[in-house]
Parts: sequence; C-alpha cells; structure tokens
Amino acid sequence: MITHWWLHQLPPVSGVLRTVLYAGLLVLCTNQQPTPLFAPKIIAKTESAFYTPVLALRVLGIRWVRPAVLVVVRNLTIVAWLAATAGLLQPVAGILTFLGFAFLHAVNAGALGANHSSHAALYTLFAMCFSVSYDFSLDGLLADHTAWPLLVARDSAFTSGFAPCLLLVALAYTLFAAGVAKLRFGRQGWFDGTALNFYLRISQPAARWLWLSRLMISKPWLCRLAAWGTLAVELGAVAAIFSWQLRMPMVLAWIAMHIVILWVMFPAYYIQMWCYLLLFDWPWLIEQVTGDRPATHVFTSDGPVATTMAVVGCALTAALLYVLVVSSEQWPFTSVPMYSNGTAEADLIPLPGRAELHERATRAARGQHTAWGRAWVDEEYLEDIWARPVDPDAEPQRMFHLLMEEGTSTFVRWSQYAKVVRKLAIEDVLAKPPNSPEHAEDQVYPAAAFLRQVAPLFRAALPTWEKYEALELVCRTSCGGVLIGRAELTESRVTR
Repeated sequence: MITHWWLHQLPPVSGVLRTVLYAGLLVLCTNQQPTPLFAPKIIAKTESAFYTPVLALRVLGIRWVRPAVLVVVRNLTIVAWLAATAGLLQPVAGILTFLGFAFLHAVNAGALGANHSSHAALYTLFAMCFSVSYDFSLDGLLADHTAWPLLVARDSAFTSGFAPCLLLVALAYTLFAAGVAKLRFGRQGWFDGTALNFYLRISQPAARWLWLSRLMISKPWLCRLAAWGTLAVELGAVAAIFSWQLRMPMVLAWIAMHIVILWVMFPAYYIQMWCYLLLFDWPWLIEQVTGDRPATHVFTSDGPVATTMAVVGCALTAALLYVLVVSSEQWPFTSVPMYSNGTAEADLIPLPGRAELHERATRAARGQHTAWGRAWVDEEYLEDIWARPVDPDAEPQRMFHLLMEEGTSTFVRWSQYAKVVRKLAIEDVLAKPPNSPEHAEDQVYPAAAFLRQVAPLFRAALPTWEKYEALELVCRTSCGGVLIGRAELTESRVTR
C-alpha cells in the first residue's frame, strides 16, 4: 500500500515535461545568483576565515575548494544537465547532474549563511534521479531506430510517478517549515502583522512594486491580513500531499505568495516556482482544456526497485520531520528560519542582560536557537565586529559596512558574515568563566584569535586602515555593549 502511494499518487513525468523542466531550471540557475552554478564566483569572493564548510564536506575531508576546480565541476554538471534535458543516457545523466549540482550547492552553503533559495532546485534534481521517460527523448529515438541500449526497462519503476511525489513531499515540507519557524521564533509579531511590516520597511529600497509596498506599510490591517495569509498558505501546505482536490489550489497559492514577495521584498523565488511544474496533474489539465485525455505511460513493474523507491521516500520524510523538530540547518536540509523573527522595530529588539550571556550561549550551543537571537536583516544584529578609530573622538565603525563603503573588496556575503560572527560570540562566551564575558588581555579566547586572523585581511582590503587601531567584537546587552574580543591592527602583518 505504501509503495503504491509513492508510485501512483502523481502521474509519471512525460518526456516533454522533463525537457521543459530541466531546460527552464538550467536557464534560471545560470542567470539568478547565488545559485550553485555561480559557486566559483562566490567562493572567489569569500575569505577563507569566514568560510564554514558544511558537515558533509568536512566528513569527506574537504575544507576549501579552489574556484578553478569549481569551474570544472560546474562545466561538467552543465554537460550532464543538457544530456538529461535531451533524455540521453537516462537515468545516469540525471544522477550526474544532481551529484554535480549537490557538490556545488554544498560548497556554496559554507559561504551563503542560511540562504535557502536554491534548495528547491536541489530537491528537484534529486527527485529526477528516479525518473525516466522515453517519449520525446534521444534514448527513445535511438532505441527505436538503432541498437541503442536502454539503461532502464520501459516498465521499470523509474517510469512511475515516484519523482513528482518525492518532490511534492520535499516542497510541501519547505513551505510548512517556514510557517513553523514563524510561529516558533516570532509568533506574536506574525500574528499581529508587525513582523511583516518591519521586513517590508527594511526591504522597501528593493521593492519592485513600490506603490504596493508603501500601501502595505501604511495599512497595519493589510499587513496583518497578509501575515495571516502567509501563515495559512505555509502551514496548510501539507494538505497538498494528501488531498488531490486541494493540491492544485495549494500550489497556485504558493505561486501567488512568491509573486507577492517578488513585488514587495527582495527575495525572488523564480526557481522554486519553476519546480512546481512537476506537481501539477498535466494529463488532467490537458483533458480539461482539450476534452481529450492524453495517453500516459502505465507503470506495471512492482519489484524490488519499486520497494526501494518507497523506502527512499519514507527515509526522506523521516529526515525532514527530524529537521523540523530540532530546527536543524545541516546541509542539505533547512528548517527555513529566514524572516521568522517577530521584530517590530529594530530599537525594540529585546537584548540579553550581561549576566545572561553565558547561560544563553550554553543553550544556543545545544541547539536552542531562540536563546541567542539570529539576524536575518542587518538591523536585527545583536553582535558585530567594529573598527575602533585611532582618534578617540571619532565614532567606531561596523567593519562590514566600512569595507562596503570604503574598501576595495568585501570579505563575504552579509548573511554568512552574520552567521560567523554570531557563532564566534557564542563560542567565545562559552570559553570564558560564566561571569566574565569581557575580553581578557592575559589570555587568547576564540574572538580575539579570530580577530587577529581577520586583522591582516582588513588592512589589505581598506586603503585607509591606518585610521583604526583595533578590531573589536561587541555584543549588545540591556546594559550596553560588552567587549567580547579585541585585536590590535598594528600587531598584525598583512598576509594573503
């Protein structure tokens, strides 16, 4: 019964749909940053000090990958992608496409913070590893006119509806997890619409429909209604898995939500919307339009391959549920925590007391993410690296912004920078005695050691670095900023 559900819940992927899906996804991934196909460029602009390799790469002994190597992997991935688009050497071409994309995705993950914009593409390419369609394919054409061998039988489980069903579970989870994160980390702010209003105001410079952004910001009731609608769409996403009648309306609601986000905020979920193509019942839709139901391949095999696919589907579902419960961000999964804080105003963000830092850091290190706040936009920061001027009357400058404004280069994308600084603050506070979170001159703790590593990079990147005497990691608390770590700029030599 379980195997039948996984293989028959959705119709098989036709050759035309396979071609359109792969081709469109390739075009989007080669034109929309920061997809994995831009990994060589992204890694080239990321200083190794701010790079955090994911667990999967560390297990393989990979801490850093040179951009030149990534160029080779990217080009080989595109070659396999084109073969998969044309239906050549199925399913090997699809598997190679996924493996190449997954490697680039994993490398990217260490430089992008908690970015989840291309997870849908990763899940789609994984699902398509289990799909073969010989209509409208080079494999089918060559097999019909030559002795070209088919790697998978025409009645194999690979020709069933397993791939779209697997993707349906993954994408419905992604939406549902986003809704759960909003309830978990910013419940009241999302219930009353103030969180959405905050993010709209922060995103207004990037709004594509400025008039709509201004309208929503000026009307609290409209923000509240949009926030409720967002939660309803995201938390109701699981209904698409079990109800055929609700599936298409739900997917259309997902698309509508992404379009509104596209109009009034910065994120552009073109890739995710394209992946939804696989979730529609195209034979039924064609029948509604033309009156004739197109012929579809009838899957007949029910052997060990089908059972194995059902096991894969169940294992993926179990993994996603685990990730949801523990709010894990271990690649290749995500609990989609972005924009989940219930922030109303930047100056109203609750700050921890100095005496609470060690206890909060302990809980955060154990996976309780709410114990130590996470910034999804710059205004939400709780800790940062500051450049202390030589002139005692001059104001300190936040290092990242200083480099953006005056420097010749940037160290890393802001989302990754914020992730690294938060983790560093937690590690440093934990390494010190419970009641002494401040910087210690007589001992080198994690923050000071990291700042000493960053100091030469700062000097090399900023032409006017002589105006500053030190880099300082400062944590905001209810009683003012606490100096966590410090490194003198004059004590470090420029090394690259």
